[in-house]
Formats: sequence, structure tokens, C-alpha cells
Amino acid sequence: MFKICFISIFLFFSNLAFGKYVSFLDPKSELIISKYLDQKFLIGSANYSFLFWNIYDAELYSTSNKFNSNELAMILKYNRSIEKETLVKETINDIKEQKNISKEQEEKWKSLLESIYIDTKTNKKFIAIKINNKSIFYYNNKKLHESFDEEFNQLFFNIWLRSDSKNPEFTKTLLGQ
Repeated sequence: MFKICFISIFLFFSNLAFGKYVSFLDPKSELIISKYLDQKFLIGSANYSFLFWNIYDAELYSTSNKFNSNELAMILKYNRSIEKETLVKETINDIKEQKNISKEQEEKWKSLLESIYIDTKTNKKFIAIKINNKSIFYYNNKKLHESFDEEFNQLFFNIWLRSDSKNPEFTKTLLGQ
């Protein structure tokens, strides 16, 4: 028993010391992603911080070791609690940075976001999966919503994945570049 404990501790610290990345993908999240992606390859991982706040860690998976924008899964592991209203507001603002939308469209997408988001808690995971024109959203391994709104889905994922995102370094790291 002592040997197993010692080896486990050694491996944990050797991963830290040698900079080997340890994914936060747990078995339940992995099962969820496997429902939608035949194969999954970790494309990249990144930490999103704003000023002195550590907001979340992100992992991006795709169906091959080269990023496929039509078949992907993104996991956000929250490092702080965030209220649902804040998530909805910030997401709408990020979408509006990409495209001018009508007030009617904004209200429609706010309603959709109300279905996708809940108040987040530290160390809980949000999973967003995109398969062609469909997106599926989970929080804490519970399915929250499916979206078939192709324009929304594209703009939603582009918050993190477009080259002119709010944080281009985060995007590059997430895309494994």
C-alpha cells in the first residue's frame, strides 16, 4: 500500500515538475463527449484570467489531431462562481462584438442563453459540443439545451475560437498554436 501511495505522489509531482499537462476531463464528461465525437483529440488547453481574477480553464477537443471546426467539444472548468445573468450579458456582448444584431435577435438569443446557463460554482464544468449545425450544452454533466440555430452556434463558439477574440493569446493556446 505504501508503494502505491508513494508512486502516485511521485507521478503527480513529476507531472508538475516536468510540465506535463494533466487534463481535468473526468470519466462522466468523457462519456458525454464520446456520445457525440467518435474520436476525441485534445487540441489545446488554456486559462482565462481577467485582471487578477482567474475565471476558468478551458480544453478544446476535436475528432482529429488537427482542429475541425464542425466537430468539437469545449470544456470550461470554472475557477470562480459567476451568476447566470452575468454569463448571459457577457455572451450577448461578445456576440455583438462579432456581428450587429437586431433587438429582436438579441432577445431571442438571450432567451436561448437562459436555457444554456445557470449560476456557476467553482470547479464545476460547462461543456459545449458542436456537431455540424447542432450544439449541445451541459453543466456539471447535466444536459441543459440543444441548439439548431446555426448562426447562434457559430457566433457562440467564435467567442473563444476566432482569431480576433477578446484574448488572442488565449485563443491561440486553446487552438494548440
